[in-house]
Amino acid sequence: MTRWIFLAILFLTAAGVVVYGYLGGFRKPDVAIITTAKPVFLIGQYYNGSVRDEAFGPLFRQAQQLRASGAVRGELANIYYNDPSLTRDTVKAFVGLIVADTTSQKKPDGYRYRVFPAGQRVVQARTTTSYLLAPNKLYPAIEEVVKQQKLKLRQVYLEQFAEEGPSEVLAVVE
Repeated sequence: MTRWIFLAILFLTAAGVVVYGYLGGFRKPDVAIITTAKPVFLIGQYYNGSVRDEAFGPLFRQAQQLRASGAVRGELANIYYNDPSLTRDTVKAFVGLIVADTTSQKKPDGYRYRVFPAGQRVVQARTTTSYLLAPNKLYPAIEEVVKQQKLKLRQVYLEQFAEEGPSEVLAVVE
């Protein structure tokens, strides 16, 4: 009986490792210090409050639905105004979609535009890992480079989780 339990545990562990590898869990992100060349425009909604608040989660789903319906063309993205990897309670975020500009599409009711300005010095972390695993890969990679280069984070992060292509986080540094 214990032999079968051992084999079942072994099989489940192996299956977990295979799935983790398939999702890109073993890939290391590419990290670079760059200056943003052009502004990034987002359409979305601002949120300042508890991570556990029932109003926070639906913002992501609403942005996804806006994109899926074709009402707005763009990639899912967020700007965080505090470190989301360290946030335990309060989050300040702009949740929405990256758009090409602020004039070519109709802005839905309740949505606003934000700009992630050009000319900012940022730590750019990119990975082709699944968006399910990407945040846990990108933020530690950023922290490592910031620590090695003795940089100071300004606590502004642009996250982009593209449907096709790499996921990316830009962390503004001084």
